[in-house]
Amino acid sequence: MDRKAFEHLCNLARLELSAEETAEFEHKFERLLEFVDQCQQYEPASREAPLTLRDNVELRKDHGQRFEWPEGTAHDYRVPRIIDFEGDS
Repeated sequence: MDRKAFEHLCNLARLELSAEETAEFEHKFERLLEFVDQCQQYEPASREAPLTLRDNVELRKDHGQRFEWPEGTAHDYRVPRIIDFEGDS
């Protein structure tokens, strides 16, 4: 995506970013577009069965926690990051 298209996208999304934030977001957005391109190029080994997880895949365990919201605060939820666009892993 060229710079003009990126700036237009930010304008459509009503993003007001500093020069530093723009550079950081543009880099992350490029990584996201690369990931989407890779997903679109995926070809399953077989067209006969839907894509499913193997039987031996171990999923992350979720743990519930009780939390008391301070009075007058918004009820925001934070979840673990599942896609790393920073390139740390």
